[in-house]
Amino acid sequence: MIPRYIKWALFFVPALVIGGFETVRHTLLTNILPMEMGNWVTAVIDAVVIAIVSRTLFQQFARTEQALSHERESRAVMEERERLARTLHDQIAQSLFYAGVQIQAVKSRAAAYADPALQSELDDISQSLREMDENVRQAIFNLKQKSVVGGAFEDRVRSYLDQTLSPTRIRWTMETSSPLPALLTTEQVQLFGILQEAITNVMKHARASHVRVRLEADDRDSTRWQFTIEDDGVGFDSQNSIQQAPGARRYGMEMMATRARDMGAEFLVQSSAQGTVIAIQSPSFAKSGARSTT
Repeated sequence: MIPRYIKWALFFVPALVIGGFETVRHTLLTNILPMEMGNWVTAVIDAVVIAIVSRTLFQQFARTEQALSHERESRAVMEERERLARTLHDQIAQSLFYAGVQIQAVKSRAAAYADPALQSELDDISQSLREMDENVRQAIFNLKQKSVVGGAFEDRVRSYLDQTLSPTRIRWTMETSSPLPALLTTEQVQLFGILQEAITNVMKHARASHVRVRLEADDRDSTRWQFTIEDDGVGFDSQNSIQQAPGARRYGMEMMATRARDMGAEFLVQSSAQGTVIAIQSPSFAKSGARSTT
């Protein structure tokens, strides 16, 4: 849609400029500017004015087309996310539920044999199925969340935190440095996936009341960045070791570490009874010795 001021400009700017020049030409420049030269100057001014107005119009058209393109991309992404969510629900989630029912039936029959080792193995399988079911349902939830596609990364993070944590009792804050980090598209995708997994862990395991997310860059080089997710939950006595995290949280940590490794970043975890801090650093940030403000 063309703004009203551009429409008025198309009508009045060329007329006013050419009319003004013709007035000056026939009053003040009559004895200075020959008729033939005046006609050439008028044609040149007319062409310049039309070119400037047209350029403005074309720029507006380009912005409008870009906005429509982003809207189409966003719609396509949301439709694909909905399709994936339906597939996960209709196929994988239901299959896991049915497998769990079958395991319970096997456990009931196995109880007659009084075999503690068999019961223990069946309990482990049942627990694994429950964790898988929880992870799949959380993935379905994440896929159904609206995201700010095409917007700034920090806006997407804020939108996700608001949509995910606002319905809960967990408060959140988002902090950014100035300048903002210059993140590649692949880095944004991986960091957003890490954020989703970290928030899932907080909601399922941490019993936290507050989450703090910070995105910062080295003030000397915006390609050096650190992304931090911190909660005040119960934590776990990891001593910087992912392997010591319990059950499903350990798997989530391993997934986050893999995402960080895939983009060549460093994955750091500190956890105690006062909470957990997850930090992802670009290689250049870690090597630069930049000090974190977390």
